[in-house]
Amino acid sequence: MTIAVSGANGFTGRFVCAELQRRQLPFFALLRPGRDASWMAARQIPVRYADLNHSAQVCEQLSGCRALLNVASIGFGAAPVILEACRAAAVRRVVFVSTTAIFTQLNAGSKAVRQAAEAAITASGLGTTILRPTMIYGTPGDRNMIRLVRWLNRWPVLPVFGNGLSLQQPVHVADVAWAVVQALEIPAAINRQFNISGAAPLTYNEVVRLTAEALGRRVQRVHIPAQPVVAVLQAAERLGLILPLKAEQILRLNEDKAFSHADAAAAFGYAPIPFQQGIRQEIALFRSGEDGLSCR
Repeated sequence: MTIAVSGANGFTGRFVCAELQRRQLPFFALLRPGRDASWMAARQIPVRYADLNHSAQVCEQLSGCRALLNVASIGFGAAPVILEACRAAAVRRVVFVSTTAIFTQLNAGSKAVRQAAEAAITASGLGTTILRPTMIYGTPGDRNMIRLVRWLNRWPVLPVFGNGLSLQQPVHVADVAWAVVQALEIPAAINRQFNISGAAPLTYNEVVRLTAEALGRRVQRVHIPAQPVVAVLQAAERLGLILPLKAEQILRLNEDKAFSHADAAAAFGYAPIPFQQGIRQEIALFRSGEDGLSCR
């Protein structure tokens, strides 16, 4: 019996596909109708199509599957539909990728949706696992560290809103993909939730320093008090102005985001690479123009 991967065409989803191929596990990519499948075709990955908000479509495509790896975001409200489809298709094992952002103290728009999704998953009666990665990075295709890499590669000065002492714990995308597939295969992961974080917490200042060192660049941080900037941005947002920076982004930067992955280590041997190693890999790919789609 085969494995379905929803969200397979996304940044993390492609690494999950690569990890499944590395382990020679049979699977197919479950894509939304109309999505470009050329990446899958180039790698001889079978594809099926279904709208994740349409239970009957998902149920039909899950027929004959032993498991679903749902790498698609649960922040858009589709989790109950996916669970309903899994029950109807007799798919008893499901791994969901959530995020540690559900623990934020900020009133992020998708926080309540994700929390409700996790509650529905836990109460579903299926054999589920919820994985919560921290900030995912690892290749120029990420939407996180690559912005800092590009800035530091070009400019010798970096404005930092706040003191830069908030804790970060970026996790490499290959580690996340490994955890998704490993959790599927380990009975001890069933009906549990795990934080999937990087090897160790770092302050934002340390993240900047290590990234600059990996680039071979010297950078001067210019610290700017965060609260006055947040107040100005919030006022602009109330007026409906569109700015390149949001108040919530600055507030998130100054919120500690360190999470233990000890439970995942104990349950299925999760052991992420150090940030120093991961950022060097990302920078090497940035300079070479490669996509870095290789897993452990």
